[in-house]
Amino acid sequence: MRGHIGRILPVALALFAAFITLMVSVASTVDEALPRTGAAPAPEPAPAADPDHGDETVAVPGTDLMVSVDAVYPGGRTASWIESGASTRERTAIPAGSRASAATAAAAQCRDRAYALATWRVKGRLSWTYNPSAAPAAVGRSALTEIKASAQALVAGQNVCRLPGPFKVTQAYQSTTKRAPAVVATSRSTSCGKEDGASVVGWKRMSSTALAVTCTWWTRAGQVVSADIAINTRYAWFTKRPSRCSSSFDLRSVLVHEWGHAYGLNHVSPTRHGSQVMASTIPACAVVRTLGAGDHAAMRKLYGVR
Repeated sequence: MRGHIGRILPVALALFAAFITLMVSVASTVDEALPRTGAAPAPEPAPAADPDHGDETVAVPGTDLMVSVDAVYPGGRTASWIESGASTRERTAIPAGSRASAATAAAAQCRDRAYALATWRVKGRLSWTYNPSAAPAAVGRSALTEIKASAQALVAGQNVCRLPGPFKVTQAYQSTTKRAPAVVATSRSTSCGKEDGASVVGWKRMSSTALAVTCTWWTRAGQVVSADIAINTRYAWFTKRPSRCSSSFDLRSVLVHEWGHAYGLNHVSPTRHGSQVMASTIPACAVVRTLGAGDHAAMRKLYGVR
């Protein structure tokens, strides 16, 4: 019996050691495949009512680049949200033209300093082009002006809270282009195409429920290489709020949000921080064109003020 055990025991120990070695190897491989988040706050949970919602960061095969997919979604006066480890309070995002005064909306923006950071940032300046193809007739002539204004609103730190600006980063419109944004958004998934060294803003008919989607390519060192923004033509858009607005969306408000993603800002909860530009949903007809205190704090954290 002792001889039998003596023969089996070394084999068992060898198998156990091999198993442990395999597990350590697999764990290391998985860890290296994940993006490094550093000390950035964890992203907030996604709206339960929207299966499309959910931002994603993946490695670009065969390169040292990472790519992030971010989107903003339509929402009602209050948005359904799941809060992890905290009590849930419904907070109303105040559309322009509601009974609440502009002063009330501004006060809400300036009280709330919540923000979340991504793991990338722009170094110096982000240059971009615009593809006007497929732009809805209602905004075709004014869209570029509003997109330029939205990018400038972010880097200039435009706000009603008397907070300083501009930030130590810039943006530059270059020209129109025939390139399409490298964004693929369907009802089942959202993904990014191949990085081509150009940042493009344009229009696409997407079956996704997202109003707009941003793909940001960045190095493992955290520097943005390019960013594409696709605006969904399945929705109605305006650049000047109509007197009888019911189901259309403000182009500049949505684009300030999307530029925020390109420059390294993440979503905050619309139920707790609905007055901020980086809330993940925006109500129809709402106009949120200036940075809230939280949006401003995020940009100041990343870039500082001139």
